[in-house]
Amino acid sequence: MLIRRAKKEDYAAFAAIETAHPGYPAWGQNGFEAEEKNRHSVTLAAEEGGAVAGFINFWILRPQVQLNTLAVGKDFLRRGTASALIGKMLEYAAKNLCREIDLEVNENNAGAIALYRRRGFEVVGKRPKFYNNTDAALLMRRVMPVEDTL
Repeated sequence: MLIRRAKKEDYAAFAAIETAHPGYPAWGQNGFEAEEKNRHSVTLAAEEGGAVAGFINFWILRPQVQLNTLAVGKDFLRRGTASALIGKMLEYAAKNLCREIDLEVNENNAGAIALYRRRGFEVVGKRPKFYNNTDAALLMRRVMPVEDTL
């Protein structure tokens, strides 16, 4: 699996991945294009067999990283794609001397919560009715070990 910087040509595939997950807070192609103008934004694509398998977007806001969106195509679920994307984000965090990584996740997304916990994130708060004025968002944070940011 290849993790690389996203290209404009990837955005249609990103939008299709979003659409395949009902209830996912989709950005669509326009959202990803807007991120190109944000100097803090990093969007990465996971590619497998020449196909876009997933994506991640995060902002580097020293000393923090904010994970904004992460999704994997249904044909690539449970194959390590999301974990690989998170791993690459952690590399960016360490290279940029970021000590904390924050994210929000739907409280009903048990698979994502389990993945984030395995990657060292802990629940630090909750936002009621954050998603579609119904589901709460769990606020999760990972504090990077000092040696990872030296």
